[in-house]
Amino acid sequence: MKYIKIICFFLIALLVSCAEKDSISEAPKKKIFVSTIDAKLITFEDKESAQGTIEGLIDPTIAAEVSGKVIKLYARSGSSIKKGDLLAEIDNADYLYQKNLAEAEIRKLNIRLKNQEKIYTRNQKLVDKNFISPNALDNILTDKSETQEELEIAKSRLDIAQSNLSKTKIYSPITGKVEKQIASIGDYLKIGDGVFQIISNKKVRVHIPFPETLSQKIKPGLPILLTSPVSNEPYEAVISELKPMLSEDSRTIDVIADITNSPLWQPGATERGTIVFKSEKGVAVPEQSIVQRPSGNTVYVIEKNIAKSRVVTTGLSQDGYVEILDGVNEGEIVAVDGASFLTNDIEININNKN
Repeated sequence: MKYIKIICFFLIALLVSCAEKDSISEAPKKKIFVSTIDAKLITFEDKESAQGTIEGLIDPTIAAEVSGKVIKLYARSGSSIKKGDLLAEIDNADYLYQKNLAEAEIRKLNIRLKNQEKIYTRNQKLVDKNFISPNALDNILTDKSETQEELEIAKSRLDIAQSNLSKTKIYSPITGKVEKQIASIGDYLKIGDGVFQIISNKKVRVHIPFPETLSQKIKPGLPILLTSPVSNEPYEAVISELKPMLSEDSRTIDVIADITNSPLWQPGATERGTIVFKSEKGVAVPEQSIVQRPSGNTVYVIEKNIAKSRVVTTGLSQDGYVEILDGVNEGEIVAVDGASFLTNDIEININNKN
């Protein structure tokens, strides 16, 4: 009887053990939750950006076109000016005298010419009546011709005098800012002496330091997109010049471009320049979809809730996406969040939050 009880105990224990094993074997495998996205085509740009500054371009110095003493100045260093603004005056007394003198000479010659014409008309009538010889008219014609020549010379003198008189007032040829006041009140100026240096608002220049490692890619003639806090609109410029910039801390190249007819872009402001070297459409997946595996960069493509590993070749990165050159096609579903926990052929649950 004792042995029967022992045998029954072992039989019961064996049955319980088998039942537990069956229960364990029948327990469902735990699935991994991942978010997914469709691989899509986007435009990738191979580009570089850097921050620089805007500088004004100093136009040729505004200089005196006539000699004389400066009697008035209407601007100084730092003054903002518009095209046509009066900037300075030179003493015009001598030029006004020359103008008046020329005008008086012209009036005198006109009177003489008018009298000669009267004499000619009167003598012509006398010749017609045979009262005087026709030779008498020749002398009058000679006098008229000489007077006419003198009149033309006097008119030329008046033109010069009027031009010189107008040049005693110096006007700004452009809109901009006075960079430097050269002359002062009381200075005697000769023709060509400087009065002001002006920076034009019509054209400014940007200087942007890019790493020297890009020197083989950056060339004059490439487009460069400029943005700045001073303007809501970006400006599309063209690289005009490159200059090496060497310092103890870094080696860069000075990328230079000009901005024209954009008055909001002022000297001294900061700006950012972006150069696009290449633009192309490519299949894109999020950066989280790229998983490092011994076989290389891997993306898990989801097929009927099964993760399929694909070794991929990557290209450019942009705005959180990576270009896939080979391994994934447009429209295929790829794992995003949770991709790093996947293995090939594992079953997954998709958990895409809206």
